[in-house]
Amino acid sequence: MPGALQEIIERNWSRAVPMSALFELTFVCNHACSFCYNSPTGQKEMSTTEVIDALRKLAGFNILYLTLTGGEPLVRRDFFDIARAARDLGFALRIYSNAFLIDEAMAKRIRDIANPIEMEISIHGAKAETHEKLTCVPGSFQRVVNAVRHLRAEGIKVNLKCPITRDNQEEVLDLFRLTQELAVPINFDPVITPRDDGDKDPLKLMATDEFLARYWTGDAYAGARREPVPLPRCDGPGEAVCGTGRSSLAIDPYGNIYPCVQWRRKVANIKEISSFEEIWWTSPVLADVRQTAVDIAQNVLKKAAAGAFCNFCAGVADLQTGDPRSLYPQAMKNAESRQRAYEARKKMRTGQAAEDDEGVSSRCGL
Repeated sequence: MPGALQEIIERNWSRAVPMSALFELTFVCNHACSFCYNSPTGQKEMSTTEVIDALRKLAGFNILYLTLTGGEPLVRRDFFDIARAARDLGFALRIYSNAFLIDEAMAKRIRDIANPIEMEISIHGAKAETHEKLTCVPGSFQRVVNAVRHLRAEGIKVNLKCPITRDNQEEVLDLFRLTQELAVPINFDPVITPRDDGDKDPLKLMATDEFLARYWTGDAYAGARREPVPLPRCDGPGEAVCGTGRSSLAIDPYGNIYPCVQWRRKVANIKEISSFEEIWWTSPVLADVRQTAVDIAQNVLKKAAAGAFCNFCAGVADLQTGDPRSLYPQAMKNAESRQRAYEARKKMRTGQAAEDDEGVSSRCGL
């Protein structure tokens, strides 16, 4: 089955047939994270009926994976009506949450009604002081720890995620050890993004250059990194830097459709179309976004120093520089550190191989 699924994924990628959608149900949140990228506009968010109608349109377009997020999705009083409808429509459901509302009873309700294939929960430090400095909500750290235990007790897969900031960078290893105790994986993200309205104030919280160099090159962080040893990109001819507007899409609480949650170029409003067939193959926005993603992989990164080690986001580039193809500072700083780590490891292996050869020659009397 995994082989068959991979074949379907690759075929759909090449044809730009999306398999996943991220749905921001609300921009309301019970936290006030200082680096949050959401920018509410004051428009009226979609009603229960409108959301479920949108889900039907997604199901009609054969979307398989659906992520419900926010803001904080669990603050919507109709969240479980929406989740039940999503399950009835056959989606494989993911939920992104800050976990503040998840006690033992809520965990059981999530299992019984939503039954997600996984939940992703944000955590911002290894201790309450650090986590709560970023969420601005007293007690939120212990609520996360308790929620993870409640969800795991219900058999729900949990992934933790942590944006690395200069406030929590020195707690990365302690946080990694905590997640090992909780028996759940964690993804550390070394990139802080501007807000969706272009406000760059969150960038002040970026991890320091010194820490990023340590993070990517230090053996102590190998277990905590997504890739223990950074490897270069291997984009083949015609491949894109990501699946924006190709394998996935995003919808905001007002019904606006975007190529992805990070790159908010409006394609259409889901309330104003009868089906995705109307827009997916003919939208000039989507055509441009797909071509841009190819151009970045084939031209921009292949011509850039350390480009082979760059995890690049066109949406972040657009917000930071005004040009989705521009090499923005965070991407290049991480790329340079990853390249140094790769080259140091390569040099070490070459030296070890030479020592091994010398040892063999000596033993053989050569």
